[in-house]
Amino acid sequence: MTKGRMRLLAGLAVSAVCLYLALRSVDPAKLVEAYRGASYIYLVPAVVLTILINWARAYRWRLLMYPNDRQPLGRLFSMVNIGYLFNSALPAKVGEVVRGYLAGRLLPGGMAQALSTLLVERLLDVLTLVLLLAGLLPVVALPRWSVTAGLVFGAAALGGTALLVVLARLGPGALDRLWGVVGRVPGLGDRRVRAALEHLLDGLRVLTVGRRLPGIAFWSLLIWAGYVFCNYTTLVAFHLGHLSPMAAAVTVCATGLSMVVPSSPGAFGPVEGAVIFALALYGVGESQAFAYAFGQHALNIAVLVVLGLWGLRSESLSFSSVRERALGGAEESPQ
Repeated sequence: MTKGRMRLLAGLAVSAVCLYLALRSVDPAKLVEAYRGASYIYLVPAVVLTILINWARAYRWRLLMYPNDRQPLGRLFSMVNIGYLFNSALPAKVGEVVRGYLAGRLLPGGMAQALSTLLVERLLDVLTLVLLLAGLLPVVALPRWSVTAGLVFGAAALGGTALLVVLARLGPGALDRLWGVVGRVPGLGDRRVRAALEHLLDGLRVLTVGRRLPGIAFWSLLIWAGYVFCNYTTLVAFHLGHLSPMAAAVTVCATGLSMVVPSSPGAFGPVEGAVIFALALYGVGESQAFAYAFGQHALNIAVLVVLGLWGLRSESLSFSSVRERALGGAEESPQ
Protein backbone atom coordinates (compact mmCIF):
# COMPACT_ATOMS: atom_id res chain seq x y z
CA MET A 1 0.00 0.00 0.00
CA THR A 2 1.41 3.38 -1.01
CA LYS A 3 1.89 6.26 1.41
CA GLY A 4 -0.67 8.26 -0.55
CA ARG A 5 -3.30 5.56 -0.09
CA MET A 6 -2.46 5.22 3.61
CA ARG A 7 -2.83 8.99 4.13
CA LEU A 8 -6.13 8.98 2.29
CA LEU A 9 -7.53 6.05 4.27
CA ALA A 10 -6.37 7.52 7.58
CA GLY A 11 -7.95 10.87 6.72
CA LEU A 12 -11.20 9.24 5.65
CA ALA A 13 -11.29 7.26 8.90
CA VAL A 14 -10.79 10.40 11.01
CA SER A 15 -13.46 12.25 9.04
CA ALA A 16 -15.89 9.35 9.36
CA VAL A 17 -15.44 9.21 13.14
CA CYS A 18 -15.84 12.99 13.48
CA LEU A 19 -18.96 13.00 11.30
CA TYR A 20 -20.44 10.15 13.35
CA LEU A 21 -19.81 12.02 16.59
CA ALA A 22 -21.26 15.21 15.08
CA LEU A 23 -24.37 13.50 13.69
CA ARG A 24 -25.28 11.10 16.48
CA SER A 25 -27.33 13.72 18.36
CA VAL A 26 -28.77 15.41 15.26
CA ASP A 27 -32.52 15.14 14.67
CA PRO A 28 -33.05 14.56 10.91
CA ALA A 29 -36.41 16.35 10.98
CA LYS A 30 -34.88 19.44 12.60
CA LEU A 31 -31.99 19.32 10.15
CA VAL A 32 -34.36 19.32 7.16
CA GLU A 33 -36.38 22.11 8.76
CA ALA A 34 -33.22 24.19 9.23
CA TYR A 35 -32.33 23.91 5.55
CA ARG A 36 -35.88 24.56 4.38
CA GLY A 37 -36.20 27.65 6.56
CA ALA A 38 -32.76 29.14 5.84
CA SER A 39 -32.60 32.61 4.27
CA TYR A 40 -30.20 31.77 1.46
CA ILE A 41 -30.01 35.36 0.23
CA TYR A 42 -27.56 35.99 3.09
CA LEU A 43 -25.16 33.51 1.51
CA VAL A 44 -24.51 35.99 -1.30
CA PRO A 45 -22.34 38.28 0.87
CA ALA A 46 -20.60 35.16 2.22
CA VAL A 47 -19.62 34.21 -1.34
CA VAL A 48 -18.42 37.75 -2.08
CA LEU A 49 -16.40 37.81 1.14
CA THR A 50 -14.77 34.47 0.30
CA ILE A 51 -13.61 35.87 -3.04
CA LEU A 52 -12.32 39.07 -1.41
CA ILE A 53 -10.49 37.07 1.27
CA ASN A 54 -8.64 35.08 -1.38
CA TRP A 55 -7.78 38.32 -3.19
CA ALA A 56 -6.42 39.70 0.10
CA ARG A 57 -4.40 36.51 0.55
CA ALA A 58 -2.90 37.01 -2.90
CA TYR A 59 -2.01 40.61 -2.06
CA ARG A 60 -0.35 39.63 1.23
CA TRP A 61 1.49 36.83 -0.56
CA ARG A 62 2.91 39.36 -3.00
CA LEU A 63 4.15 41.46 -0.07
CA LEU A 64 5.92 38.39 1.32
CA MET A 65 7.79 37.97 -1.97
CA TYR A 66 9.89 41.09 -1.35
CA PRO A 67 12.16 42.08 -3.05
CA ASN A 68 10.54 40.21 -5.97
CA ASP A 69 7.11 41.64 -5.19
CA ARG A 70 6.17 43.00 -8.61
CA GLN A 71 4.34 39.84 -9.60
CA PRO A 72 0.94 40.16 -11.36
CA LEU A 73 -1.73 40.14 -8.64
CA GLY A 74 -4.25 38.44 -10.93
CA ARG A 75 -1.94 35.47 -11.44
CA LEU A 76 -1.22 35.17 -7.72
CA PHE A 77 -4.98 35.25 -7.06
CA SER A 78 -5.40 32.36 -9.52
CA MET A 79 -2.62 30.42 -7.77
CA VAL A 80 -4.23 30.91 -4.36
CA ASN A 81 -7.49 29.54 -5.76
CA ILE A 82 -5.78 26.61 -7.45
CA GLY A 83 -4.11 25.73 -4.16
CA TYR A 84 -7.46 25.61 -2.39
CA LEU A 85 -8.85 23.45 -5.20
CA PHE A 86 -6.12 20.89 -4.61
CA ASN A 87 -6.66 21.01 -0.84
CA SER A 88 -10.34 20.27 -1.47
CA ALA A 89 -9.67 17.39 -3.87
CA LEU A 90 -6.58 15.63 -2.51
CA PRO A 91 -5.41 14.50 0.95
CA ALA A 92 -2.49 15.82 2.99
CA LYS A 93 -3.23 19.50 2.18
CA VAL A 94 -1.01 19.48 -0.90
CA GLY A 95 -2.34 22.83 -2.11
CA GLU A 96 0.62 24.70 -0.64
CA VAL A 97 3.05 22.54 -2.62
CA VAL A 98 1.04 23.25 -5.76
CA ARG A 99 1.15 26.99 -5.06
CA GLY A 100 4.89 26.74 -4.50
CA TYR A 101 5.34 25.08 -7.87
CA LEU A 102 3.16 27.62 -9.69
CA ALA A 103 4.75 30.68 -8.06
CA GLY A 104 8.22 29.19 -8.49
CA ARG A 105 7.82 29.70 -12.23
CA LEU A 106 7.73 33.46 -11.59
CA LEU A 107 10.34 33.94 -8.88
CA PRO A 108 14.11 34.02 -9.47
CA GLY A 109 14.61 31.68 -6.50
CA GLY A 110 12.21 29.14 -7.99
CA MET A 111 10.06 26.80 -5.94
CA ALA A 112 12.32 27.05 -2.88
CA GLN A 113 11.72 30.80 -2.63
CA ALA A 114 8.00 30.35 -3.19
CA LEU A 115 7.74 27.71 -0.47
CA SER A 116 9.57 29.98 1.98
CA THR A 117 6.86 32.63 1.50
CA LEU A 118 4.17 30.00 2.05
CA LEU A 119 5.79 28.84 5.29
CA VAL A 120 5.70 32.43 6.53
CA GLU A 121 2.09 32.76 5.37
CA ARG A 122 1.12 29.70 7.41
CA LEU A 123 2.98 31.10 10.43
CA LEU A 124 1.19 34.46 10.09
CA ASP A 125 -2.16 32.69 9.98
CA VAL A 126 -1.33 30.78 13.16
CA LEU A 127 -0.24 33.97 14.93
CA THR A 128 -3.36 35.87 13.85
CA LEU A 129 -5.53 32.99 15.02
CA VAL A 130 -3.71 33.01 18.36
CA LEU A 131 -4.32 36.77 18.72
CA LEU A 132 -8.00 36.30 17.88
CA LEU A 133 -8.30 33.51 20.43
CA ALA A 134 -6.50 35.61 23.05
CA GLY A 135 -8.94 38.45 22.44
CA LEU A 136 -11.87 36.09 23.02
CA LEU A 137 -10.62 34.60 26.29
CA PRO A 138 -11.77 37.50 28.54
CA VAL A 139 -15.25 37.71 27.00
CA VAL A 140 -16.22 34.12 26.14
CA ALA A 141 -16.93 31.44 28.73
CA LEU A 142 -14.61 28.80 27.33
CA PRO A 143 -13.91 25.50 29.14
CA ARG A 144 -10.93 25.70 31.48
CA TRP A 145 -8.92 23.12 29.54
CA SER A 146 -9.32 25.03 26.28
CA VAL A 147 -8.24 28.29 27.93
CA THR A 148 -5.12 26.60 29.32
CA ALA A 149 -4.35 24.93 26.00
CA GLY A 150 -4.87 28.21 24.16
CA LEU A 151 -2.55 30.12 26.47
CA VAL A 152 0.19 27.49 26.24
CA PHE A 153 -0.13 27.22 22.48
CA GLY A 154 -0.23 31.00 22.10
CA ALA A 155 2.84 31.56 24.27
CA ALA A 156 4.76 28.88 22.36
CA ALA A 157 3.73 30.33 18.99
CA LEU A 158 4.65 33.90 19.90
CA GLY A 159 7.92 32.91 21.57
CA GLY A 160 8.92 30.63 18.72
CA THR A 161 8.13 33.28 16.13
CA ALA A 162 10.12 35.92 17.99
CA LEU A 163 13.12 33.57 18.08
CA LEU A 164 12.82 32.82 14.37
CA VAL A 165 12.58 36.51 13.44
CA VAL A 166 15.71 37.23 15.51
CA LEU A 167 17.54 34.40 13.74
CA ALA A 168 16.41 35.75 10.37
CA ARG A 169 17.67 39.19 11.33
CA LEU A 170 21.07 37.90 12.47
CA GLY A 171 21.66 35.88 9.31
CA PRO A 172 23.05 32.40 8.49
CA GLY A 173 25.78 32.53 11.15
CA ALA A 174 23.21 32.55 13.95
CA LEU A 175 21.53 29.46 12.52
CA ASP A 176 24.89 27.69 12.30
CA ARG A 177 25.54 28.35 15.99
CA LEU A 178 22.04 27.23 16.97
CA TRP A 179 22.34 24.12 14.85
CA GLY A 180 25.52 23.20 16.66
CA VAL A 181 23.27 22.45 19.63
CA VAL A 182 19.92 21.54 18.08
CA GLY A 183 21.50 19.35 15.42
CA ARG A 184 22.60 16.88 18.10
CA VAL A 185 19.03 16.19 19.20
CA PRO A 186 17.76 12.89 17.73
CA GLY A 187 15.16 13.56 15.06
CA LEU A 188 15.80 17.30 14.91
CA GLY A 189 19.26 16.87 13.42
CA ASP A 190 17.89 15.58 10.13
CA ARG A 191 19.09 17.59 7.13
CA ARG A 192 15.49 18.00 5.96
CA VAL A 193 14.67 19.81 9.20
CA ARG A 194 17.64 22.10 8.62
CA ALA A 195 16.55 22.76 5.03
CA ALA A 196 12.97 23.55 6.09
CA LEU A 197 14.26 25.92 8.78
CA GLU A 198 16.51 27.67 6.27
CA HIS A 199 13.56 28.18 3.91
CA LEU A 200 11.46 29.56 6.76
CA LEU A 201 14.19 31.99 7.82
CA ASP A 202 14.62 33.12 4.22
CA GLY A 203 10.93 33.96 4.10
CA LEU A 204 10.93 35.62 7.52
CA ARG A 205 13.58 38.13 6.50
CA VAL A 206 10.83 40.19 4.88
CA LEU A 207 9.46 40.82 8.40
CA THR A 208 12.74 42.47 9.36
CA VAL A 209 12.20 45.14 6.69
CA GLY A 210 10.48 47.80 8.80
CA ARG A 211 8.29 49.34 6.12
CA ARG A 212 6.95 45.92 5.11
CA LEU A 213 5.81 44.66 8.50
CA PRO A 214 2.85 47.06 9.05
CA GLY A 215 1.33 46.19 5.68
CA ILE A 216 1.74 42.45 6.21
CA ALA A 217 0.20 42.71 9.70
CA PHE A 218 -2.70 44.81 8.37
CA TRP A 219 -3.57 42.35 5.62
CA SER A 220 -3.28 39.39 8.01
CA LEU A 221 -5.80 40.99 10.38
CA LEU A 222 -8.06 41.94 7.46
CA ILE A 223 -8.09 38.37 6.14
CA TRP A 224 -9.20 36.91 9.46
CA ALA A 225 -11.72 39.70 10.05
CA GLY A 226 -13.14 38.69 6.68
CA TYR A 227 -13.53 35.11 7.89
CA VAL A 228 -15.40 36.33 10.97
CA PHE A 229 -17.89 38.39 8.95
CA CYS A 230 -18.25 35.61 6.39
CA ASN A 231 -19.22 33.21 9.17
CA TYR A 232 -21.55 35.77 10.69
CA THR A 233 -23.51 36.27 7.47
CA THR A 234 -23.98 32.50 7.30
CA LEU A 235 -25.16 32.47 10.92
CA VAL A 236 -27.78 35.03 9.89
CA ALA A 237 -28.79 32.81 6.96
CA PHE A 238 -29.53 29.98 9.40
CA HIS A 239 -31.48 32.27 11.75
CA LEU A 240 -28.68 32.53 14.28
CA GLY A 241 -28.29 36.25 13.79
CA HIS A 242 -29.25 36.86 17.42
CA LEU A 243 -25.73 35.69 18.24
CA SER A 244 -23.10 38.41 18.17
CA PRO A 245 -20.17 38.54 15.73
CA MET A 246 -18.20 37.29 18.74
CA ALA A 247 -19.86 33.90 18.24
CA ALA A 248 -18.74 33.96 14.62
CA ALA A 249 -15.20 34.65 15.83
CA VAL A 250 -15.41 31.62 18.12
CA THR A 251 -16.48 29.42 15.18
CA VAL A 252 -13.56 30.79 13.14
CA CYS A 253 -11.12 29.84 15.91
CA ALA A 254 -12.68 26.40 16.25
CA THR A 255 -12.52 25.83 12.49
CA GLY A 256 -8.92 27.02 12.29
CA LEU A 257 -7.80 24.72 15.10
CA SER A 258 -9.66 21.76 13.56
CA MET A 259 -7.54 22.05 10.42
CA VAL A 260 -4.54 20.53 12.22
CA VAL A 261 -6.43 17.22 12.49
CA PRO A 262 -5.66 14.75 9.65
CA SER A 263 -8.83 14.30 7.63
CA SER A 264 -10.33 13.65 4.24
CA PRO A 265 -9.94 16.14 1.39
CA GLY A 266 -11.99 19.20 2.31
CA ALA A 267 -11.71 18.40 6.05
CA PHE A 268 -15.34 17.32 6.36
CA GLY A 269 -15.98 15.98 9.86
CA PRO A 270 -13.45 17.77 12.06
CA VAL A 271 -14.80 21.17 10.97
CA GLU A 272 -18.41 20.25 11.72
CA GLY A 273 -17.50 18.79 15.10
CA ALA A 274 -15.49 21.87 16.06
CA VAL A 275 -18.28 24.27 15.07
CA ILE A 276 -20.91 22.28 16.98
CA PHE A 277 -18.68 22.46 20.06
CA ALA A 278 -18.21 26.21 19.58
CA LEU A 279 -21.91 26.98 19.15
CA ALA A 280 -22.79 24.82 22.16
CA LEU A 281 -21.16 27.57 24.23
CA TYR A 282 -24.06 29.78 23.12
CA GLY A 283 -26.78 27.21 23.74
CA VAL A 284 -27.31 26.27 20.09
CA GLY A 285 -28.68 22.75 19.67
CA GLU A 286 -26.79 20.07 17.77
CA SER A 287 -29.23 19.93 14.85
CA GLN A 288 -29.20 23.65 14.15
CA ALA A 289 -25.45 23.86 14.76
CA PHE A 290 -24.76 21.03 12.31
CA ALA A 291 -27.03 22.61 9.71
CA TYR A 292 -25.01 25.81 9.94
CA ALA A 293 -21.63 24.07 10.11
CA PHE A 294 -22.22 21.81 7.13
CA GLY A 295 -23.92 24.56 5.13
CA GLN A 296 -21.07 26.99 5.72
CA HIS A 297 -18.47 24.34 4.97
CA ALA A 298 -20.15 23.07 1.80
CA LEU A 299 -20.63 26.62 0.51
CA ASN A 300 -16.99 27.44 1.16
CA ILE A 301 -15.76 24.30 -0.63
CA ALA A 302 -18.07 24.94 -3.59
CA VAL A 303 -16.84 28.52 -4.00
CA LEU A 304 -13.19 27.47 -3.68
CA VAL A 305 -13.60 24.69 -6.24
CA VAL A 306 -15.22 27.05 -8.76
CA LEU A 307 -12.51 29.66 -8.17
CA GLY A 308 -9.83 26.99 -8.49
CA LEU A 309 -11.20 25.71 -11.80
CA TRP A 310 -11.37 29.29 -13.04
CA GLY A 311 -7.76 29.74 -11.91
CA LEU A 312 -6.64 26.68 -13.89
CA ARG A 313 -8.39 28.04 -16.96
CA SER A 314 -6.83 31.49 -16.58
CA GLU A 315 -3.37 29.91 -16.26
CA SER A 316 -4.03 27.58 -19.24
CA LEU A 317 -3.46 24.53 -17.04
CA SER A 318 -5.27 21.30 -16.29
CA PHE A 319 -5.73 19.60 -12.93
CA SER A 320 -3.91 16.45 -14.06
CA SER A 321 -0.92 18.32 -15.51
CA VAL A 322 -0.45 20.41 -12.37
CA ARG A 323 -0.78 17.34 -10.18
CA GLU A 324 1.86 15.50 -12.19
CA ARG A 325 4.34 18.37 -12.41
CA ALA A 326 3.91 19.94 -8.97
CA LEU A 327 3.50 16.89 -6.79
CA GLY A 328 5.35 14.02 -8.42
CA GLY A 329 7.06 12.23 -5.54
CA ALA A 330 5.58 14.57 -2.96
CA GLU A 331 2.16 13.09 -3.36
CA GLU A 332 1.68 9.51 -4.35
CA SER A 333 -1.48 8.62 -6.13
CA PRO A 334 -3.87 6.65 -3.96
CA GLN A 335 -5.00 4.66 -6.96
